Amino acid sequence: MVRKRHGIASLLGNRDYRFLWTIGTINNSGELAEILAGSWLVYQLTGSPWQVALVGLSRTIAMCTLSLYAGALGDRLDKRHIMMGAHIVGALAMGFVLLELTLGSIEPWHIFLASALKGGTRSFDNTSQRALLFQVVGPRRLVQAISLEHIGFSAGLIVGPLLVGTLIEITNNAIAVYAMLCAFYAFNGMCAYLLKVDGKSKSQPTRQIFQSIKDGITHAYNSQAIRATLTATIIMNVLFQYQLYIPIIAEEHLKVGPGLMGLLASADGIGKVSGSFIMGFLGYKIKRHGRIFWLGSLGLAISLLSFSLSPWYILSFATLLCLGLFQIGFSTMQSSIILIASPRELHSRISGTQQLAIGTGQLGVVEMGYLAQLFSVTRALSINALAVMLLLIAIWVFMPGLKQDLGSSN
Repeated sequence: MVRKRHGIASLLGNRDYRFLWTIGTINNSGELAEILAGSWLVYQLTGSPWQVALVGLSRTIAMCTLSLYAGALGDRLDKRHIMMGAHIVGALAMGFVLLELTLGSIEPWHIFLASALKGGTRSFDNTSQRALLFQVVGPRRLVQAISLEHIGFSAGLIVGPLLVGTLIEITNNAIAVYAMLCAFYAFNGMCAYLLKVDGKSKSQPTRQIFQSIKDGITHAYNSQAIRATLTATIIMNVLFQYQLYIPIIAEEHLKVGPGLMGLLASADGIGKVSGSFIMGFLGYKIKRHGRIFWLGSLGLAISLLSFSLSPWYILSFATLLCLGLFQIGFSTMQSSIILIASPRELHSRISGTQQLAIGTGQLGVVEMGYLAQLFSVTRALSINALAVMLLLIAIWVFMPGLKQDLGSSN
């Protein structure tokens, strides 16, 4: 009976969870495909690593600007409607780039604008989706639910880059890629419409929206576990900007074409699938979330350092595969700690602070772009990987929140 209650099959038997899983899987595949295609396009147009960095920076600025407001709005409005709107805007943004590509008038700023719009919609979608996930599965099955999500996410991380590489290899342009992205986000909007879970908060906030935002920030700061998690999240995102530069590493360092570039970009997704299965079967037994989060972060840094030093394609593929495996410990525990350590009525707002930490961290594209321009992409990745290791050791020593036993419920 215990196995049945906690089993993965029981999660998949939940209609709303299946829709949330589908939305997350397609969205993750689409976002990585968009980043990869946008980076490839900008590099073909400009030949500048700095301009490639602006693809990520434009997303980041929008995420940072809107994440806290998106979280507060999610605690006031129907989260299903917020998700629907976010995916419709995402489809329109990709449609804009598709139109410019078809007309032959594409410019780098078109891609930057579309990336900014998609970054903004991500803030609204992710904060509402995370709150709905907890509502659908509850605290006891949360780690398993997030792990199962990551199996889908990871499959998307494999399929998305492979599709991008294959379509660009066949057509020598990105028109088919952006047509695919339009279809992805439109389909996600329909899935959000079909959700039956009550997306409205049972206790509507009575305070002004900016005071509600302040309440979420205050709780995140006062919780040692959440504060340590968000600090590590910022550090990891600042110094972990490697996906944008896979097209450059593939072309200039490893000397391979778009097809093998897409395969390389999918390697971490393969690792994530393996890690997600392990976490999915063991998830409900986990109590030391912070320790797994920290070890996963350290493994990511070691894998990134190995990737940056690799002179061969096969070794680069293997290090990214290991990176994906460690990514599951980091990302699964990140969301679990934040949701378990906060009250339900604050979930959207706390998820907003999580998105802000991710978005703020992604300002590291500026730092990475500068180092890549100053030295090289691979050397910049090595510097960042070593910096992550030192900062993670400091967090473990000086921030005891990750050593707390959170159990499996609030």
